Amino acid sequence: MSALRPYRPTMDVDRLVPSDLERASVLGTFPAPIEAQYDAWFLSRTWPSSRAILWISVVVWATTPFVLPRVLDLDGSILPFRVTAVCWAIGLPAVLVPALLGERRMRMWWPPAVLTLTTTCALLGVYWTDAADTPNLLLSTVVFFMFLAPILQFPFRSTGLVLLLTVPLAVVVAVVNADRDGTWNGTLNYQLWLLSSTSLIVLGISLVIENTLRGRFVDEQVIARQQQELLSSRALIRRYAPPAVVDRLEHGDTTVDSPQRRRVTVWFADVIGFTTLADRLDPEALAEIVNEYLGSVAQIIESHGGTLNEFAGDGVMAIFGAPDEMEPDEQVRSALGAAQELQRSLPVWSQKWYALGIDQDLRARIGINTGVLSVGTFGSAVRATYTGIGLQTNIAARIQSECQPGSVLLSKTSWHLVSDSVPCELRGEVLVKGVHFPIAMYEPLPA
Repeated sequence: MSALRPYRPTMDVDRLVPSDLERASVLGTFPAPIEAQYDAWFLSRTWPSSRAILWISVVVWATTPFVLPRVLDLDGSILPFRVTAVCWAIGLPAVLVPALLGERRMRMWWPPAVLTLTTTCALLGVYWTDAADTPNLLLSTVVFFMFLAPILQFPFRSTGLVLLLTVPLAVVVAVVNADRDGTWNGTLNYQLWLLSSTSLIVLGISLVIENTLRGRFVDEQVIARQQQELLSSRALIRRYAPPAVVDRLEHGDTTVDSPQRRRVTVWFADVIGFTTLADRLDPEALAEIVNEYLGSVAQIIESHGGTLNEFAGDGVMAIFGAPDEMEPDEQVRSALGAAQELQRSLPVWSQKWYALGIDQDLRARIGINTGVLSVGTFGSAVRATYTGIGLQTNIAARIQSECQPGSVLLSKTSWHLVSDSVPCELRGEVLVKGVHFPIAMYEPLPA
Protein backbone atom coordinates (compact mmCIF):
# COMPACT_ATOMS: atom_id res chain seq x y z
CA MET A 1 0.00 0.00 0.00
CA SER A 2 1.51 3.32 -1.05
CA ALA A 3 2.13 6.02 1.53
CA LEU A 4 -0.23 8.97 1.68
CA ARG A 5 1.17 12.08 0.06
CA PRO A 6 0.48 15.70 0.99
CA TYR A 7 -1.95 17.66 -1.13
CA ARG A 8 -0.62 19.24 -4.30
CA PRO A 9 -2.44 21.67 -6.63
CA THR A 10 -2.22 19.13 -9.45
CA MET A 11 -4.15 15.86 -9.56
CA ASP A 12 -2.57 13.22 -7.29
CA VAL A 13 -4.19 9.80 -7.43
CA ASP A 14 -2.68 8.82 -4.06
CA ARG A 15 -4.08 11.65 -1.98
CA LEU A 16 -7.20 11.10 0.10
CA VAL A 17 -8.06 14.52 1.52
CA PRO A 18 -6.60 17.90 0.52
CA SER A 19 -4.75 19.59 3.36
CA ASP A 20 -7.20 22.49 3.62
CA LEU A 21 -10.04 20.01 4.24
CA GLU A 22 -8.29 18.22 7.08
CA ARG A 23 -9.04 18.67 10.80
CA ALA A 24 -6.62 18.30 13.68
CA SER A 25 -8.96 15.97 15.60
CA VAL A 26 -12.53 14.69 15.76
CA LEU A 27 -13.40 17.83 17.73
CA GLY A 28 -11.52 20.15 15.37
CA THR A 29 -12.86 22.48 12.72
CA PHE A 30 -11.73 23.34 9.20
CA PRO A 31 -9.61 26.40 8.39
CA ALA A 32 -11.69 29.60 8.52
CA PRO A 33 -12.64 29.90 4.80
CA ILE A 34 -13.58 26.22 4.55
CA GLU A 35 -15.43 26.36 7.88
CA ALA A 36 -17.58 29.20 6.50
CA GLN A 37 -18.38 27.04 3.46
CA TYR A 38 -19.23 24.13 5.75
CA ASP A 39 -21.56 26.31 7.85
CA ALA A 40 -23.46 27.38 4.72
CA TRP A 41 -23.57 23.76 3.50
CA PHE A 42 -24.77 22.56 6.92
CA LEU A 43 -27.58 25.11 7.11
CA SER A 44 -28.74 24.31 3.59
CA ARG A 45 -28.93 20.59 4.48
CA THR A 46 -30.67 20.95 7.82
CA TRP A 47 -32.98 23.86 7.01
CA PRO A 48 -35.85 21.82 5.45
CA SER A 49 -36.29 19.65 8.56
CA SER A 50 -35.65 22.60 10.88
CA ARG A 51 -38.27 24.68 9.08
CA ALA A 52 -40.85 21.90 9.41
CA ILE A 53 -40.16 21.54 13.14
CA LEU A 54 -40.24 25.31 13.61
CA TRP A 55 -43.70 25.62 12.10
CA ILE A 56 -44.93 22.65 14.14
CA SER A 57 -43.49 24.39 17.21
CA VAL A 58 -45.32 27.59 16.30
CA VAL A 59 -48.60 25.67 16.43
CA VAL A 60 -47.63 23.91 19.66
CA TRP A 61 -46.62 27.06 21.55
CA ALA A 62 -49.67 28.93 20.29
CA THR A 63 -52.10 26.21 21.43
CA THR A 64 -50.35 24.97 24.59
CA PRO A 65 -52.26 27.29 27.00
CA PHE A 66 -55.55 25.81 25.73
CA VAL A 67 -54.58 22.17 25.10
CA LEU A 68 -52.34 21.37 28.08
CA PRO A 69 -55.04 21.86 30.78
CA ARG A 70 -57.16 19.15 29.13
CA VAL A 71 -54.19 16.80 28.74
CA LEU A 72 -53.17 17.20 32.40
CA ASP A 73 -56.74 17.37 33.77
CA LEU A 74 -56.09 20.79 35.27
CA ASP A 75 -58.79 23.09 36.49
CA GLY A 76 -59.73 25.88 34.13
CA SER A 77 -59.90 26.14 30.39
CA ILE A 78 -56.50 27.86 30.10
CA LEU A 79 -53.18 27.70 31.95
CA PRO A 80 -52.33 30.30 34.59
CA PHE A 81 -51.37 33.72 33.30
CA ARG A 82 -47.62 33.36 33.93
CA VAL A 83 -47.50 30.04 32.02
CA THR A 84 -49.50 31.54 29.18
CA ALA A 85 -47.17 34.56 29.13
CA VAL A 86 -44.12 32.28 28.85
CA CYS A 87 -45.70 30.36 25.96
CA TRP A 88 -46.87 33.39 24.01
CA ALA A 89 -44.25 36.01 24.91
CA ILE A 90 -41.10 33.86 24.74
CA GLY A 91 -41.70 30.42 23.25
CA LEU A 92 -43.91 31.49 20.34
CA PRO A 93 -41.67 34.39 19.14
CA ALA A 94 -38.56 32.22 19.55
CA VAL A 95 -39.79 29.74 16.94
CA LEU A 96 -41.83 32.14 14.81
CA VAL A 97 -39.00 34.57 14.01
CA PRO A 98 -36.53 32.02 12.51
CA ALA A 99 -39.41 30.28 10.71
CA LEU A 100 -40.22 33.57 8.97
CA LEU A 101 -36.61 34.60 8.31
CA GLY A 102 -35.82 31.71 5.99
CA GLU A 103 -32.65 29.85 5.11
CA ARG A 104 -30.66 32.78 3.70
CA ARG A 105 -30.85 34.75 6.93
CA MET A 106 -30.25 31.81 9.22
CA ARG A 107 -27.04 31.78 11.25
CA MET A 108 -25.30 28.96 13.07
CA TRP A 109 -26.23 30.43 16.47
CA TRP A 110 -29.96 30.50 15.71
CA PRO A 111 -30.76 26.79 16.29
CA PRO A 112 -29.09 26.47 19.73
CA ALA A 113 -30.52 29.82 20.82
CA VAL A 114 -34.04 28.77 19.83
CA LEU A 115 -33.72 25.36 21.49
CA THR A 116 -32.34 26.91 24.68
CA LEU A 117 -35.18 29.42 24.83
CA THR A 118 -37.89 26.87 24.17
CA THR A 119 -36.45 24.38 26.65
CA THR A 120 -36.29 27.10 29.29
CA CYS A 121 -39.89 28.04 28.54
CA ALA A 122 -40.94 24.41 28.89
CA LEU A 123 -39.17 24.10 32.25
CA LEU A 124 -40.79 27.26 33.58
CA GLY A 125 -44.14 26.13 32.24
CA VAL A 126 -43.86 22.78 33.99
CA TYR A 127 -42.76 24.43 37.23
CA TRP A 128 -45.70 26.85 37.19
CA THR A 129 -48.34 24.42 35.93
CA ASP A 130 -49.06 22.74 39.29
CA ALA A 131 -49.50 19.37 37.59
CA ALA A 132 -50.06 16.32 39.77
CA ASP A 133 -46.84 14.58 38.69
CA THR A 134 -44.52 17.54 38.16
CA PRO A 135 -41.14 15.73 38.64
CA ASN A 136 -41.85 13.09 35.98
CA LEU A 137 -43.35 15.69 33.65
CA LEU A 138 -40.27 17.84 34.18
CA LEU A 139 -37.93 14.95 33.40
CA SER A 140 -39.78 13.82 30.27
CA THR A 141 -39.98 17.42 28.99
CA VAL A 142 -36.25 18.04 29.37
CA VAL A 143 -35.28 14.67 27.85
CA PHE A 144 -37.56 15.38 24.89
CA PHE A 145 -35.90 18.74 24.21
CA MET A 146 -32.43 17.26 24.74
CA PHE A 147 -32.97 14.69 22.01
CA LEU A 148 -34.15 17.41 19.63
CA ALA A 149 -30.49 18.47 19.28
CA PRO A 150 -29.28 15.27 17.53
CA ILE A 151 -32.59 14.95 15.67
CA LEU A 152 -31.97 18.41 14.19
CA GLN A 153 -28.32 17.41 13.57
CA PHE A 154 -26.95 20.14 15.81
CA PRO A 155 -23.15 20.57 15.83
CA PHE A 156 -21.43 19.05 18.84
CA ARG A 157 -20.50 22.42 20.34
CA SER A 158 -24.01 23.80 19.90
CA THR A 159 -25.46 20.72 21.58
CA GLY A 160 -23.01 21.09 24.47
CA LEU A 161 -23.93 24.75 24.84
CA VAL A 162 -27.66 23.96 24.96
CA LEU A 163 -27.10 21.27 27.59
CA LEU A 164 -24.82 23.56 29.59
CA LEU A 165 -27.55 26.19 29.74
CA THR A 166 -30.62 24.01 30.23
CA VAL A 167 -29.59 20.96 32.28
CA PRO A 168 -28.43 22.99 35.32
CA LEU A 169 -31.68 24.94 35.12
CA ALA A 170 -33.60 21.66 34.98
CA VAL A 171 -31.71 20.42 38.03
CA VAL A 172 -32.44 23.63 39.95
CA VAL A 173 -36.13 23.52 39.04
CA ALA A 174 -36.33 19.84 40.03
CA VAL A 175 -34.61 20.41 43.37
CA VAL A 176 -36.71 23.47 44.18
CA ASN A 177 -39.86 21.62 43.20
CA ALA A 178 -38.88 18.61 45.31
CA ASP A 179 -38.08 20.79 48.29
CA ARG A 180 -41.35 22.64 47.85
CA ASP A 181 -43.38 19.43 47.70
CA GLY A 182 -41.27 17.51 50.20
CA THR A 183 -40.49 14.76 47.66
CA TRP A 184 -36.70 14.69 48.07
CA ASN A 185 -36.06 10.96 47.89
CA GLY A 186 -34.52 8.23 45.76
CA THR A 187 -36.84 9.04 42.88
CA LEU A 188 -35.34 12.50 42.54
CA ASN A 189 -31.83 11.06 42.67
CA TYR A 190 -32.77 8.69 39.87
CA GLN A 191 -34.17 11.56 37.84
CA LEU A 192 -30.98 13.58 38.26
CA TRP A 193 -28.88 10.57 37.26
CA LEU A 194 -31.07 10.08 34.20
CA LEU A 195 -30.57 13.72 33.20
CA SER A 196 -26.78 13.42 33.41
CA SER A 197 -26.62 10.10 31.54
CA THR A 198 -28.99 11.38 28.87
CA SER A 199 -26.75 14.42 28.44
CA LEU A 200 -23.75 12.17 27.77
CA ILE A 201 -25.74 10.08 25.29
CA VAL A 202 -26.97 13.16 23.45
CA LEU A 203 -23.43 14.59 23.30
CA GLY A 204 -22.09 11.31 21.93
CA ILE A 205 -24.80 11.13 19.27
CA SER A 206 -24.17 14.75 18.26
CA LEU A 207 -20.43 14.11 17.97
CA VAL A 208 -21.01 11.11 15.69
CA ILE A 209 -23.51 13.05 13.58
CA GLU A 210 -21.22 16.07 13.21
CA ASN A 211 -18.24 13.95 12.19
CA THR A 212 -20.42 12.10 9.70
CA LEU A 213 -21.68 15.38 8.23
CA ARG A 214 -18.18 16.84 8.06
CA GLY A 215 -16.95 13.70 6.34
CA ARG A 216 -19.78 13.94 3.83
CA PHE A 217 -18.93 17.60 3.24
CA VAL A 218 -15.29 16.69 2.58
CA ASP A 219 -16.35 13.96 0.14
CA GLU A 220 -18.55 16.39 -1.77
CA GLN A 221 -15.81 19.02 -1.82
CA VAL A 222 -13.24 16.53 -3.11
CA ILE A 223 -15.63 15.35 -5.83
CA ALA A 224 -16.48 18.95 -6.77
CA ARG A 225 -12.81 19.85 -7.00
CA GLN A 226 -12.03 16.79 -9.09
CA GLN A 227 -14.91 17.64 -11.41
CA GLN A 228 -13.62 21.21 -11.70
CA GLU A 229 -10.12 19.93 -12.43
CA LEU A 230 -11.57 17.60 -15.04
CA LEU A 231 -13.50 20.44 -16.69
CA SER A 232 -10.39 22.62 -16.67
CA SER A 233 -8.36 19.78 -18.14
CA ARG A 234 -10.96 19.21 -20.84
CA ALA A 235 -10.96 22.89 -21.73
CA LEU A 236 -7.17 22.88 -21.85
CA ILE A 237 -7.02 19.70 -23.94
CA ARG A 238 -9.50 21.17 -26.42
CA ARG A 239 -7.05 24.01 -27.02
CA TYR A 240 -4.45 21.51 -28.21
CA ALA A 241 -6.56 18.80 -29.85
CA PRO A 242 -9.58 18.87 -32.20
CA PRO A 243 -12.91 18.71 -30.31
CA ALA A 244 -14.02 15.68 -32.36
CA VAL A 245 -10.88 13.83 -31.24
CA VAL A 246 -11.31 14.88 -27.61
CA ASP A 247 -14.96 13.76 -27.61
CA ARG A 248 -13.97 10.31 -28.82
CA LEU A 249 -11.19 9.96 -26.27
CA GLU A 250 -13.53 11.02 -23.45
CA HIS A 251 -15.92 8.24 -24.46
CA GLY A 252 -13.15 5.64 -24.53
CA ASP A 253 -12.80 5.49 -28.32
CA THR A 254 -9.07 4.99 -28.98
CA THR A 255 -9.38 4.48 -32.75
CA VAL A 256 -8.14 8.05 -33.25
CA ASP A 257 -4.82 6.93 -31.78
CA SER A 258 -4.21 4.43 -34.59
CA PRO A 259 -3.51 5.81 -38.10
CA GLN A 260 -5.95 4.65 -40.77
CA ARG A 261 -6.08 4.99 -44.54
CA ARG A 262 -9.16 7.04 -45.28
CA ARG A 263 -10.58 9.10 -48.11
CA VAL A 264 -10.84 12.66 -46.80
CA THR A 265 -10.89 16.24 -48.02
CA VAL A 266 -7.96 18.45 -47.05
CA TRP A 267 -8.47 22.21 -46.55
CA PHE A 268 -5.63 24.75 -46.54
CA ALA A 269 -6.02 28.50 -45.90
CA ASP A 270 -3.46 31.28 -45.74
CA VAL A 271 -3.85 35.05 -45.22
CA ILE A 272 -2.09 37.05 -47.93
CA GLY A 273 0.67 39.38 -46.78
CA PHE A 274 0.22 38.57 -43.13
CA THR A 275 3.92 37.89 -42.54
CA THR A 276 4.86 41.36 -43.78
CA LEU A 277 2.03 42.91 -41.79
CA ALA A 278 3.17 41.14 -38.62
CA ASP A 279 6.53 42.93 -38.75
CA ARG A 280 4.77 46.30 -38.58
CA LEU A 281 2.35 45.55 -35.74
CA ASP A 282 2.93 45.81 -32.02
CA PRO A 283 3.27 42.37 -30.39
CA GLU A 284 0.10 42.92 -28.35
CA ALA A 285 -1.93 43.94 -31.39
CA LEU A 286 -0.52 41.06 -33.42
CA ALA A 287 -1.39 38.56 -30.70
CA GLU A 288 -4.95 39.91 -30.47
CA ILE A 289 -5.50 39.70 -34.24
CA VAL A 290 -3.96 36.24 -34.62
CA ASN A 291 -5.84 34.79 -31.65
CA GLU A 292 -9.16 36.22 -32.79
CA TYR A 293 -8.58 35.11 -36.38
CA LEU A 294 -7.53 31.56 -35.55
CA GLY A 295 -10.32 31.18 -32.99
CA SER A 296 -12.93 32.35 -35.50
CA VAL A 297 -11.55 30.10 -38.24
CA ALA A 298 -11.65 27.13 -35.86
CA GLN A 299 -15.32 27.83 -35.11
CA ILE A 300 -16.14 28.06 -38.82
CA ILE A 301 -14.41 24.76 -39.60
CA GLU A 302 -16.04 22.93 -36.70
CA SER A 303 -19.47 24.36 -37.52
CA HIS A 304 -19.18 22.81 -40.99
CA GLY A 305 -18.16 19.40 -39.61
CA GLY A 306 -14.43 19.70 -40.20
CA THR A 307 -11.53 18.86 -37.92
CA LEU A 308 -8.90 21.53 -37.36
CA ASN A 309 -5.46 19.95 -37.51
CA GLU A 310 -2.71 22.51 -37.58
CA PHE A 311 -1.92 26.18 -37.17
CA ALA A 312 1.24 27.43 -38.88
CA GLY A 313 1.43 31.16 -38.26
CA ASP A 314 -1.68 32.45 -40.00
CA GLY A 315 -1.99 29.25 -42.05
CA VAL A 316 -4.62 26.68 -41.20
CA MET A 317 -5.02 23.01 -42.16
CA ALA A 318 -8.26 21.11 -41.66
CA ILE A 319 -9.67 17.72 -42.62
CA PHE A 320 -13.25 16.87 -43.54
CA GLY A 321 -14.20 13.21 -43.15
CA ALA A 322 -12.08 12.27 -40.12
CA PRO A 323 -12.41 11.29 -37.37
CA ASP A 324 -16.16 11.56 -38.02
CA GLU A 325 -16.97 9.78 -41.26
CA MET A 326 -18.60 11.76 -44.06
CA GLU A 327 -19.49 10.96 -47.66
CA PRO A 328 -16.87 12.30 -50.12
CA ASP A 329 -19.26 14.69 -51.88
CA GLU A 330 -20.48 15.96 -48.50
CA GLN A 331 -16.86 16.48 -47.46
CA VAL A 332 -16.26 18.78 -50.42
CA ARG A 333 -19.50 20.70 -49.89
CA SER A 334 -18.70 21.20 -46.20
CA ALA A 335 -15.13 22.27 -46.95
CA LEU A 336 -16.36 24.67 -49.64
CA GLY A 337 -18.99 26.07 -47.25
CA ALA A 338 -16.31 26.74 -44.62
CA ALA A 339 -14.06 28.38 -47.23
CA GLN A 340 -16.80 30.67 -48.52
CA GLU A 341 -17.84 31.67 -44.99
CA LEU A 342 -14.23 32.55 -44.18
CA GLN A 343 -13.94 34.69 -47.31
CA ARG A 344 -17.17 36.52 -46.42
CA SER A 345 -16.08 37.06 -42.81
CA LEU A 346 -12.58 38.44 -43.39
CA PRO A 347 -13.73 41.93 -44.55
CA VAL A 348 -15.99 42.17 -41.48
CA TRP A 349 -13.21 41.14 -39.13
CA SER A 350 -10.80 43.55 -40.84
CA GLN A 351 -13.00 46.51 -39.92
CA LYS A 352 -12.36 45.74 -36.24
CA TRP A 353 -8.63 45.27 -36.79
CA TYR A 354 -7.97 48.64 -38.42
CA ALA A 355 -7.81 50.10 -34.93
CA LEU A 356 -5.01 47.62 -34.15
CA GLY A 357 -2.81 48.70 -37.03
CA ILE A 358 -3.78 46.91 -40.26
CA ASP A 359 -4.02 49.18 -43.30
CA GLN A 360 -6.17 47.10 -45.67
CA ASP A 361 -8.77 44.34 -45.64
CA LEU A 362 -7.23 40.93 -45.13
CA ARG A 363 -7.85 38.32 -47.79
CA ALA A 364 -7.19 34.59 -47.82
CA ARG A 365 -6.27 31.92 -50.33
CA ILE A 366 -7.92 28.55 -49.79
CA GLY A 367 -7.13 25.24 -51.50
CA ILE A 368 -9.22 22.07 -51.28
CA ASN A 369 -8.30 18.53 -52.37
CA THR A 370 -9.86 15.10 -51.85
CA GLY A 371 -7.91 11.86 -51.66
CA VAL A 372 -6.68 8.99 -49.51
CA LEU A 373 -4.49 9.89 -46.54
CA SER A 374 -3.08 8.22 -43.47
CA VAL A 375 -5.18 9.85 -40.76
CA GLY A 376 -4.57 9.46 -37.04
CA THR A 377 -2.29 10.42 -34.17
CA PHE A 378 1.32 10.95 -35.16
CA GLY A 379 4.22 11.80 -32.88
CA SER A 380 5.98 10.49 -29.80
CA ALA A 381 4.92 9.63 -26.29
CA VAL A 382 5.96 13.16 -25.30
CA ARG A 383 4.16 15.10 -28.03
CA ALA A 384 1.71 13.98 -30.69
CA THR A 385 -0.95 15.48 -32.94
CA TYR A 386 -3.97 14.25 -34.87
CA THR A 387 -3.47 14.98 -38.56
CA GLY A 388 -3.39 13.57 -42.06
CA ILE A 389 -0.17 12.65 -43.86
CA GLY A 390 0.25 11.85 -47.53
CA LEU A 391 0.64 13.17 -51.04
CA GLN A 392 -2.92 14.53 -51.09
CA THR A 393 -1.95 16.99 -48.35
CA ASN A 394 0.84 18.35 -50.53
CA ILE A 395 -1.58 18.74 -53.43
CA ALA A 396 -4.00 20.79 -51.31
CA ALA A 397 -1.17 23.02 -50.09
CA ARG A 398 0.14 23.49 -53.64
CA ILE A 399 -3.31 24.42 -54.96
CA GLN A 400 -3.73 26.91 -52.13
CA SER A 401 -0.49 28.62 -53.12
CA GLU A 402 -1.86 29.13 -56.67
CA CYS A 403 -5.04 30.87 -55.52
CA GLN A 404 -5.75 34.49 -56.29
CA PRO A 405 -6.38 36.72 -53.25
CA GLY A 406 -9.85 36.11 -51.86
CA SER A 407 -10.51 33.00 -53.95
CA VAL A 408 -11.04 29.27 -53.42
CA LEU A 409 -9.66 26.53 -55.68
CA LEU A 410 -10.69 22.86 -55.87
CA SER A 411 -8.59 20.04 -57.22
CA LYS A 412 -10.04 18.08 -60.12
CA THR A 413 -10.87 15.23 -57.76
CA SER A 414 -12.83 17.49 -55.41
CA TRP A 415 -14.52 19.32 -58.31
CA HIS A 416 -15.64 16.02 -59.84
CA LEU A 417 -17.50 15.10 -56.62
CA VAL A 418 -19.66 18.27 -56.68
CA SER A 419 -19.63 19.21 -60.38
CA ASP A 420 -23.35 18.47 -60.73
CA SER A 421 -24.35 20.94 -58.01
CA VAL A 422 -21.53 23.50 -57.80
CA PRO A 423 -20.77 25.48 -60.99
CA CYS A 424 -17.02 25.95 -61.42
CA GLU A 425 -14.52 27.21 -63.99
CA LEU A 426 -11.16 25.70 -64.88
CA ARG A 427 -8.29 27.87 -63.60
CA GLY A 428 -5.36 26.04 -65.10
CA GLU A 429 -3.10 23.28 -63.91
CA VAL A 430 -0.32 22.96 -61.38
CA LEU A 431 2.59 20.58 -60.99
CA VAL A 432 3.13 18.93 -57.63
CA LYS A 433 6.32 17.22 -56.57
CA GLY A 434 5.75 13.48 -56.49
CA VAL A 435 2.82 13.60 -58.93
CA HIS A 436 3.68 12.65 -62.51
CA PHE A 437 0.84 14.58 -64.13
CA PRO A 438 -0.51 18.12 -63.81
CA ILE A 439 -3.38 18.75 -61.39
CA ALA A 440 -6.31 20.71 -62.81
CA MET A 441 -7.76 23.45 -60.59
CA TYR A 442 -11.36 24.74 -60.50
CA GLU A 443 -12.81 27.87 -58.96
CA PRO A 444 -16.45 27.85 -57.77
CA LEU A 445 -18.49 30.59 -59.41
CA PRO A 446 -20.45 33.10 -57.33
CA ALA A 447 -24.01 32.00 -56.68
